[in-house]
Amino acid sequence: MFQRMAFSFLPAAVIGTLTLMPGNAQAQPVNVGQLLSGLINVNVGNIDVNAVDVVDVQNVLNNNKIDILRNAIQHNPIASNNQNVLNNLLRNASILNDNQVVVGVLSGQIIYQNLP
Repeated sequence: MFQRMAFSFLPAAVIGTLTLMPGNAQAQPVNVGQLLSGLINVNVGNIDVNAVDVVDVQNVLNNNKIDILRNAIQHNPIASNNQNVLNNLLRNASILNDNQVVVGVLSGQIIYQNLP
């Protein structure tokens, strides 16, 4: 009986391993918590503006989640401070325009939003 159970779980374990492999990591959905956590934990002193990769938040979140993220940044002093530092750093390097703001950091990418 135990042999059958172990055998029946093998395909699930193999499938689980395949979906967690690094090559499939980009297909995983991004959430507000990941972007906020990245913004809170980023070491702004180690940002190399010559190697920075920026991504429009519209490419990773829907409008409702963008609103939630912006609200969370406004209510978190560390995230808000890091946002201001990154905004200034990237604007001074002509990477962001005055109508763009950083709203997250994820896997080395800086996520920005275009303001109306």
